[in-house]
Amino acid sequence: MIPFELDNLEAYKLLLRIELAVRESLRQSLESEHGSRWRNRIPGVLLKKIRSAEAEEKRPQFDYLRLGPLYYLTIGELIPLLEQKSGRATLNRLGGDCFIKLLENILGPRNAVCHARSVSAVGLVAIRALYAQVEAALTPEGLDALISTPDVGISQYEAAHSLMIALEQSKQLVCRLQSPVPMPDIYALATNQYWWGVRDVVEFDCSAIEAAVKLIEDYNRLPTGLGSAAARQHFVETQRAIEQIDAAIAELKRAQ
Repeated sequence: MIPFELDNLEAYKLLLRIELAVRESLRQSLESEHGSRWRNRIPGVLLKKIRSAEAEEKRPQFDYLRLGPLYYLTIGELIPLLEQKSGRATLNRLGGDCFIKLLENILGPRNAVCHARSVSAVGLVAIRALYAQVEAALTPEGLDALISTPDVGISQYEAAHSLMIALEQSKQLVCRLQSPVPMPDIYALATNQYWWGVRDVVEFDCSAIEAAVKLIEDYNRLPTGLGSAAARQHFVETQRAIEQIDAAIAELKRAQ
C-alpha cells in the first residue's frame, strides 16, 4: 500500500463533497437572483476560462458530458464569486467570511491530493475542519440533499430513457386533449450536451425529438376556455400530433 494512500483517499472524499456543496449552493444563489440566465452573470474573466475548458472537452471519443459552468472553475476561482453580491447568500449560509479563510487554508492540501502527493497530517486536519463547518452549516441531511443532484450533465442513454417516459406521458395528455402539457425538464438538459445532434455519436435522430417538443409547445399555445377542445382536436388531427410524438419515441428506443 502507498504510505499515504488512506489519508489521501479520505481527503479526496471530503474535498469532493465540500466542492459539490460550494458549487451547488452557489448555483442556487445565482439562479435565485438572476433566474435561468444566471450563467451570463459570471464575470468575463472566469467565463472565458469556462469556455476554454468546455472546448477542451469536445472530444466524443471520451464521452464527456457538458458540466454546469461552475464545475470548470477551481475552488480557488469560486472564491471571488462567493465574495460578490450575488454569492453572499451562499457565503452567509456556509459560515460567512470565516468560511473563506477555511477554504483558502485547504488550497495547498487540495493541490497535493490532486497531484498524487501526500496530503500531510496537518492538511488532512484542515480539510476535516472545513468539512465539519459545511456539514454544521447545512446539516448532514441538507448536505446530502444538496449534492445528490449535481449539475454534471447526462449521457445520451439516460436522456433517451427519461425523454421517452416524458413523451409517452405527453402523448396520453394530448390524446385526451388536456392542456397544458408539461414540458419535460430533461429536454433542456439533454439539448445542452455536446453529443446532442452530433451524427455518428448519438444513436437517435435528435431532430425528431425537437419536432415533437415544438409540436407540444405549439399545442400549449392554443386558446383555452369554451370551445377550445375542438381547436385542440383540429390541431392534433391536422398536425398529426400523435404520429409525430410516436416517431420521436421510436427514435429514442434506438438508444436502449
